[in-house]
Amino acid sequence: MNKMRKYMALLIFFILPTCMALDISVKAPSEVKKGEVFTVEIYAKNVSNCGGLQCNIYVSDNLMIEKVINYNVGADLNLTKNNNNSALIQYAFLNKPKNGDFKVGDVIIKALKPGNAWIEIKAVGSNSEGNAIKIPLKTLELKVLNISNTSKNLEENSTFSFNSTLLAILIIIIVLIGVIAYIVKKR
Repeated sequence: MNKMRKYMALLIFFILPTCMALDISVKAPSEVKKGEVFTVEIYAKNVSNCGGLQCNIYVSDNLMIEKVINYNVGADLNLTKNNNNSALIQYAFLNKPKNGDFKVGDVIIKALKPGNAWIEIKAVGSNSEGNAIKIPLKTLELKVLNISNTSKNLEENSTFSFNSTLLAILIIIIVLIGVIAYIVKKR
């Protein structure tokens, strides 16, 4: 029975860190319009004793990375690079390992052409001893809508709203004139 407890303790010791491992989460829209500029937010989760983090961001051909914004997260070194269809955000915590969740950065992207699009984030971390921490690949799929169809529908809807509002005002005026004429005629 004692042997069984030792094996269970060892099993928990080796499994628990993988369940609570460093991970990346991403916030991004699922649909954008052609020509629209939007932001993808990247967060580091379950951060414990982190010595470094690197996120490589790749986008499909119908998207273009315009800007990469990193944040002051207490890193000794940080680096960002941007090359239209790829970007890099890198942090090194040399003096004091990072603990606790933090915002890695924002990637400003422009939708160039309508169709299906994707954003891929390949991340790798390291602990304070320099050992690699594998982080699962994140792939986001989104649709780029054709802006000309959307704007035409908006114009038609706004024209209809304006015309129906105008019609309602005219009906109210006619009813008021009729009521006034009825009152005057009755006197």
